[in-house]
Amino acid sequence: MLKIAYLFAMLSLYTCATTKTTNTAEAKADVQQIDEKEMIEKGFSKGTITVNKSKDCPYVLTVEEYQDKLDPINLGEFFKDGQIPERVWVKFSSLRMPSRCSEARPVSINEINKRSK
Repeated sequence: MLKIAYLFAMLSLYTCATTKTTNTAEAKADVQQIDEKEMIEKGFSKGTITVNKSKDCPYVLTVEEYQDKLDPINLGEFFKDGQIPERVWVKFSSLRMPSRCSEARPVSINEINKRSK
């Protein structure tokens, strides 16, 4: 009788186990969409930093919301180790000062975070 009860319990546990599998790529995409929505709600903009060949402005920040190129004058304050990421979430302020280079207008970075995609 004990063996039958044990078999019944094991069978119950086995059949109650979930059969739903989660696709990790879909789960990651959902997390990224949530993160993107959260960052936009917090006032961040999606940006890309490129190395500029000009001595006057070593980096150019391109923000998806805007069509112009930006010269982040205080970028080095945020990345003191020299590891400047290519994709970022950024909050910035325009500056009322002459441009250091002809291809971008000067801005001051208020907050910046590395972006995965």
